[in-house]
Amino acid sequence: MKKLLLLTTTLILSCFELTAQEEKTQDLVGYGGGRFEVFKTGGQESIDLWFKWMELHVSEDVEGIMALAHDEIYIEAPEATLNGKDELKDWMTTTFGNGDITVEHRWAVPLRFVNEDGSVNPGDWIVNDYVVNYKTKEGVTIDDSEANVYIVDGKVRYMKIFTFKNETLQTKKVTFSVDLSKSKESFKNVSVFGNFNNWCASCDVLSDEDNDGVYTGTFDVPVGELQYKFTLDNQTIEEQFEAGMECTSTIGEYTNRVAQINDDVVLSTVCFNSCASCN
Repeated sequence: MKKLLLLTTTLILSCFELTAQEEKTQDLVGYGGGRFEVFKTGGQESIDLWFKWMELHVSEDVEGIMALAHDEIYIEAPEATLNGKDELKDWMTTTFGNGDITVEHRWAVPLRFVNEDGSVNPGDWIVNDYVVNYKTKEGVTIDDSEANVYIVDGKVRYMKIFTFKNETLQTKKVTFSVDLSKSKESFKNVSVFGNFNNWCASCDVLSDEDNDGVYTGTFDVPVGELQYKFTLDNQTIEEQFEAGMECTSTIGEYTNRVAQINDDVVLSTVCFNSCASCN
């Protein structure tokens, strides 16, 4: 889930040319000449804080988010402008009450601002790219976004969000079922992840209510091609397939289970790591 990609300095600085024009951002970083630099060492603590911030959205932990937010946090997003923790808390409470969120991190790069005199401004900037799936009764809304985040003293102080793609897809109820009754693996939980939940291994957990070794769960899945796998203990162990197996599709280096979803459906029970049943 957490993928870091080092981009070229030119690309990163071009993202901040837009932000530097914002009066609010100028106030926060003291922009009056100087430059943004990629951290040669360090910056990981702020990246970890940002990942935790997003993971708290997935777990719908409003109080956890508030603990990481600066009292005067300011957020600029396409759908809202939020000024202060009270506005953020109200917006989060409403958002979580209306649907469920999953997040796929793509990359994140830590930056610092160096003034003309060589002094370094306090706080770190995190430029990052991610995809959010927001599931509601109407379907699933997919946001492909980039955020420029300012973190100071261990708190998120400012955020500017750019959304490159936003679409809402119709969903259907899909029941997944995997048989682990003959598995020799040791595990505590079983889940399913795929393109329907941003490959979130901890989001959609399956259950075995009758203790027969068959784990089942029903989740909302967008209409169209479904790519997915079953996984144990939050991706500690995940299914592995060879390209060309009948129940799979290969995209680049990844071979996943595949299904076409047009209506509510109960998928056949399969053996872990197999296209067939365990019988």
